[in-house]
Amino acid sequence: MNSIKKIPRKVWWGLEAKSYTEIAQELPTADEKLRRWVAIYAVYHLDFDNRFPGERYYNFLESAKGSKYVIVDFTLPIHILEKRDSIGASDTTITNCKKLDTEEEIDLFLQNNNIDPELFTPPWTCEYPLD
Repeated sequence: MNSIKKIPRKVWWGLEAKSYTEIAQELPTADEKLRRWVAIYAVYHLDFDNRFPGERYYNFLESAKGSKYVIVDFTLPIHILEKRDSIGASDTTITNCKKLDTEEEIDLFLQNNNIDPELFTPPWTCEYPLD
């Protein structure tokens, strides 16, 4: 009997304990000019009401306000990564974005989209480009 793959507990607990706002992994892409990442953000950690004046979140996070998590799957042209010091969500092409409220919903989404949950890491360990 196959056991269901899960996000590594240490990584998941880091997300839940606010050690980081998102966890991510880089995924393969058929286009050699692109890199692809998938990330899970803990939206409920974000304070949408008491921000510094002018502070904004990415549009996909603003759209997920009221949900507990959002998964975003996007590509980014390699030439942008090589030429810019700063990358923003407007530089990406979002191929999938889903609001979710439980770890079980996340597990099902990952399974349905053939994403290996065991490969999620803190963002800095997979060269995640969005700050």
